Amino acid sequence: MTNEQSRFATARDAALSSVMFPHNLAPATVSFSTYGHLLITGSEDMIRLAAEQLRDMASLTLLVTENVQNQDSEHLEKALNCATDLTVYSAKLKAVKGFLGQFQTIIEQNGETAELAKVAQNRATFDLILNLGEQNLFNTELPPAGYFHVKPESDQLNELIDELPGYIGEFDKPRYFQINNDICAHSSRGQMGCTRCLEVCPADAISSLNDKVEINPHLCHGAGGCATACPTGAINYALPQPQRLHEYLQRLLQNYLSQGGEKPVILFHDHEQGKVLVDQNRDSLAGNIIPVQLEEVAAAGQESWITCLASGAIQVLLLDTEAVPQVVRDLLNKEVSLTQLMLDGLGYNSSQLQLISSEQLLQISTGSDFKVIQPAALINQSEKRNTLFAAIDHLVEQAKTELPSYLALPAGAPFGQVAVNNTSCTLCMSCVAVCPTQSLTDGGEKPALNFTEQSCVQCGLCEGACPEKAITLEPRLLLTEQRSQRIEIHAEPAFECISCGKPFAPRSTVEKMIEKLSGHRMFQGPALNRLKMCEDCRVQDIYTDLSANPEKQLEL
Repeated sequence: MTNEQSRFATARDAALSSVMFPHNLAPATVSFSTYGHLLITGSEDMIRLAAEQLRDMASLTLLVTENVQNQDSEHLEKALNCATDLTVYSAKLKAVKGFLGQFQTIIEQNGETAELAKVAQNRATFDLILNLGEQNLFNTELPPAGYFHVKPESDQLNELIDELPGYIGEFDKPRYFQINNDICAHSSRGQMGCTRCLEVCPADAISSLNDKVEINPHLCHGAGGCATACPTGAINYALPQPQRLHEYLQRLLQNYLSQGGEKPVILFHDHEQGKVLVDQNRDSLAGNIIPVQLEEVAAAGQESWITCLASGAIQVLLLDTEAVPQVVRDLLNKEVSLTQLMLDGLGYNSSQLQLISSEQLLQISTGSDFKVIQPAALINQSEKRNTLFAAIDHLVEQAKTELPSYLALPAGAPFGQVAVNNTSCTLCMSCVAVCPTQSLTDGGEKPALNFTEQSCVQCGLCEGACPEKAITLEPRLLLTEQRSQRIEIHAEPAFECISCGKPFAPRSTVEKMIEKLSGHRMFQGPALNRLKMCEDCRVQDIYTDLSANPEKQLEL
């Protein structure tokens, strides 16, 4: 290690020891309750052998789901002499769902379906499932707690048989996420918008119920992809709170630089495989690489990465491991690519953000050629979008090169503008009614549509809700101050009441109503003029007409 790298390592160690990671002292938890009622599935020979070794469980239920695996006569004789006091069920497993303490299993036998737990144990559910078959019972990358799938020949089976009796009692795990449906862009008034979180959960813990995103905390593994994918911050990782994480990252970089360190590189890694890799190779890491341990590597998203760069880091690295679910890895690659495109457009090096493999950990460049910028003052925003744009604005300010007014982004990026066809738009405000971030607002007393680009996440709710199909989305990153300003994107004169002269609706809206309703029997003759009146004059005209012509009351 060179003298320079030794100096950087000293500064790194001093910074890490002086700034405490913001652990939650009393995090919210999720509870499981289990009594040890175990379902074992697989071939009859294997489930009998396993059952014989699990006599300490509260109850054992054996379900044959596959043909015998080992035809050796000695093996079969031994297996068939095991667990002879237990009923072995042979039926088609139609469905299985649940988690530790609450597994529901539906079987089909003789053309009829039944709850196996009810049939076998007169219980509503099983507490645990041990699957010794080839076929996985859950189509998720991360299975629910309490479900164990091991091959009979695996060394893990003996370890698991020793561990299973310990799964009796009350168990707690962290509640990894908080969700604020008030700012969720998933759906509104029957329109479907953002589905990002639904697409990236490796545990199938996120669902859309009654047009609202819900997270099942018992199924959630805390993989972090949903928080990274969420464009509004409606879902945020709770271990730690995002604002506290960003404060920690900025103070860590400040301390490193104040201790004489230079060119800091932030390395995000998870608390399991990533931690092992970093600990094993800590002495071999470049002195300016500062490891930051997260619950999961996806727990920190784009706003955290750019905040690090705006706070003095010359590079941010995300350590990929085999433990990262593929759907989360795909998300990280997508988010990293988008952020790299933005960095490149801002005049920085796209390599200043990278997702690296364990093999690349010791080979990574220390970024000596990367642009060093003046760290921003503390970015202490409570909302995800505000944090992100505060960091982006600092990068724009420090770019020290002429930049375009905006960067074009690929479809699906959560930044951009709403374009309105002023010929088609009638200012009905359907778009305003469904906008989850108040990016679109009305003009108050004035018939107008206003837009704040910084708040727009390109969810498409406004586009789907527009009855005139007058809205299109244009993904981009606006770099000027106009991004945070409310601007008028469409306005027109108000139609004035023909009775009192009060302006009461956009002219195009009234004209369209007249066009569509002129043939309706309720608006024949002078009655058509009611469409040209404000609400007060319209009611008064109806009552005046009814008083003069009482027989019309029969038509109501």
